[in-house]
Amino acid sequence: FEDFANHNAFDLLEKYSSSHLVFNDDIQGTTSMVLEGLLASLKLVRGSLADHTFLLLGAREAGTGIAELIAREISKQTKAPVEETCKKIWLVDSIP
Repeated sequence: FEDFANHNAFDLLEKYSSSHLVFNDDIQGTTSMVLEGLLASLKLVRGSLADHTFLLLGAREAGTGIAELIAREISKQTKAPVEETCKKIWLVDSIP
C-alpha cells in the first residue's frame, strides 16, 4: 500500500501482516534497497555498520523504516540490543 500517514502505515503493517500478504513500498521496499546499498558499500570501505553513525533527512515512512532496519541489522551483527544500536542513528525532519 502507498501514501498512508506515517503512524497509520506502521500500524497497518503490524495489524494485517499475520493475516494478509501486505507490503509498503516506502517502509519495506526503499528500506531494503538502502540497507543493501550500505552492506555492499562496506565491501569497499571495509568495516561494519556498527562502525558508522547514520544521519537520515526525513522521518516519515521511508526514513523511519530505514533507521529501524539499520538498527536491527547492527543488532543482528553485534548481538547488542536494538535500543542500543538506535543510538548510532539520527533522524532529522523539518516538517512539524
